[in-house]
Amino acid sequence: MRRLAYIAVGVLATLLAIAGAILPGLPATPFLLVALWAFSRSSDRLLAWLDRVPLLRAALAEARRFEERGRIRREVKFTAVAVAWGSVVFTAVASDFSRPVLLGVVTAAALAGSIAMWWIPTDR
Repeated sequence: MRRLAYIAVGVLATLLAIAGAILPGLPATPFLLVALWAFSRSSDRLLAWLDRVPLLRAALAEARRFEERGRIRREVKFTAVAVAWGSVVFTAVASDFSRPVLLGVVTAAALAGSIAMWWIPTDR
């Protein structure tokens, strides 16, 4: 039963990572970290399959680098923060500032992501 739960978490995280690779503002790497964690505890076959998804190759390399070193490259941090705050600006302009709750949620997510990028050590 536990194995099935890990597989379900891994599949969901993989789907979110694929969405993150396509959609601006949604990161792929954190979801890949969850998928790697879940599949490593449940299925070698799904873990190997994850390596073969071309759309996730770059994010997967960053996720593995983070797993190995516990650090994130400066370029990745800059991109993550820029996209997060760009999403805030896009949401504000697209909604014409008429959806304060949505704007607040996006801003809170951008702030949380920025704090995480500041907190996690930088790989030089």
